[in-house]
Amino acid sequence: MRLIARLGGFLGRKGDGEPGLKTIWLGMQRIMDFAAGVKYAREVSDTESCV
Repeated sequence: MRLIARLGGFLGRKGDGEPGLKTIWLGMQRIMDFAAGVKYAREVSDTESCV
């Protein structure tokens, strides 16, 4: 969970406590954006190989 929170801006310093829902949500959005980019890159790659 902390890995996802880090994508959302969580620094994980000693006194920071646990990541909040907003930070986790932002991290999940970044993961979804990355997955969409990979999907798009694969589609473009498949289209170019057919031409």
